[in-house]
Order: sequence, then structure tokens, then C-alpha cells
Amino acid sequence: MNCKINISDVFKFLKNSYLYLVISAITFVSCWNNSPYKGYSKTESGLYYKLQIIGDGLIKPSAGDLLQLSITYKTINDSVFMDSYSYNETGLVILPFSHSSFKGSFEEGLTKMNVGDSVSFIVSSDSLFQKFFSAELPFFLPKGSLVKVEVKLAGILNNEGYQNEFKRYKDVVEDLDINERCKLKMYLDTNQTQFSKLSNGMYYLPIKQGVGERAKSGNQVTINYKGFFLNGKQFESTYVRGQPLEFRLGEEGQVIKGFETAISLMNEGSKTKFIIPSHLAFGETGSSTKIIPAYTTVVYEIELLNIKK
Repeated sequence: MNCKINISDVFKFLKNSYLYLVISAITFVSCWNNSPYKGYSKTESGLYYKLQIIGDGLIKPSAGDLLQLSITYKTINDSVFMDSYSYNETGLVILPFSHSSFKGSFEEGLTKMNVGDSVSFIVSSDSLFQKFFSAELPFFLPKGSLVKVEVKLAGILNNEGYQNEFKRYKDVVEDLDINERCKLKMYLDTNQTQFSKLSNGMYYLPIKQGVGERAKSGNQVTINYKGFFLNGKQFESTYVRGQPLEFRLGEEGQVIKGFETAISLMNEGSKTKFIIPSHLAFGETGSSTKIIPAYTTVVYEIELLNIKK
């Protein structure tokens, strides 16, 4: 075995490595133009991007790949409202990559990234939630606003890699279930008000009494509500939106199961606070907007405004 090191080969390797870094940077910076956002460039499709870290990988994603990503979502003023660390301890999620959900989507930028790269993108909040998440715009993001999507491409998985990640995920799920129950117990133990427990695992606390009969399946109901995490942080409010929610009680797919139970206990004009465990809220996947993580107990303050039979 020849262990002799050729110095010229070493310099060639270093030169090529440096050249790779330069080429990677040029790939992202080649579209520099006048951008209103400091440090960001703009593609022809309208996607703003800023290269933050150059990785050492040599592979770019293509359609059909399973991408392992770390993602943080921020308002244009850099307030974090969601990130992949909310879902597991590694902070990584898997995205089956096919095509861009909309013109100017951060998915377009993924095709230019190498493994290890970190890039910040600026995209339309309306398009991100409607086209990528298939969900309504959260109340704290104004219509027509922009959001920052900061992405690190941690890896590109083959089928075997995906199966290993899936097995690890199942192990994590068991821990998440236990963790949720512990957080709920701590909340109830430290909360100064006394909640009553329902047989399905929900808890409730009357705030204001209403009049008349309780709402029944088939009734058209109008409600206002606020949604909170157990730590008190608000994530949703019809009051802020200025638009109450109206739906037919008992009709599938309109609201979470916990809402159905909650409203069936209320009469017109009443207001009640409900603690809803994840199996009656957003379950093992979290909300479609990804703001509420998997296995998360939520608290809702609901006001039943009107009942139409």
C-alpha cells in the first residue's frame, strides 16, 4: 500500500474545494439586482433570497427527492412564529419535493441549494398559507404581507434513510404523548382556577352564563373565540380578525372535535374556557398551518353568539 502524499494533489484538492465554495456562492448571487431588502437578491420569478451558510455538500435536490430540512418562519420584522424545532428534538422535517407550490415559492430556491446550505427567503404570506399549507392566513399576518422562510438543507434521503427516520419518529411520538400529558398536569396543578373534567379528557370553566337551550347537532351557530397554548401565548383569535366563525354543528370537517363537544355544552350568550387535548384538537400531525405542533394541548375561550335552528 502506497501511503505517500503527493503535495501537488493536496493543492489541487484545496484549489477545487475553494473553487466549489466560490461556484456555490455565485450560483446564489448571480441574480443580484436592486432589492428593497438589505442583503437579499431577487430571482426572475420574484423570490427574494439571501445565502447565509455555504455547506460542503455536492448534491442539489431534484423532483421526487425526500428532503431533510430545518425551517424557521418569521415575520418580515424577524419575529419567529413557527419553526421545525417545535416538532421534534432534532429540528428536522422531511419534505417530499416535487415542484413549487406557487410562483416565487421558497421551493424554487431549494433546487439551487447544496446539502449543508442555509438560505433565507422572502415570500408572500398569502401564497405560502393558501398554496403551500392549504390553510387560512393566521390572524397575526396581515393580508398582502411578506414572511421570511429560513431553510437549511440537512440532507437528501433515499428510501432506506426515510425508513430509518420514520422509525426514529415513531419512538419520538411515544415521548411526545407522555410529554403532553405531563404539561397538561402541570398546567392544571399550577392554575389557580378550578376546571371541571369531561369523560373525553377535556376540561371546562364557565365564564359567563347564557340563556335558552344548549346548541344541538344541526344548528347553525356563530361563535367568537381565542386560542392559546398552555404557556398562555395566543395563536388565534376571531376578535382580532373581526370576523366570527359560523358553521353547522355536527357537520364533518368544519371544526376540530373538541369544538363540537364544547359548543354542545353551551347556550346562546354563554362564554366558556375549554382545555382540549391533542386527540380532540390537531392530533399527531399538528394544524394545517403548522403553527400548532403535533401532540399539543390547546386552550380555547369560546363565546356562543347565536344559534339558528
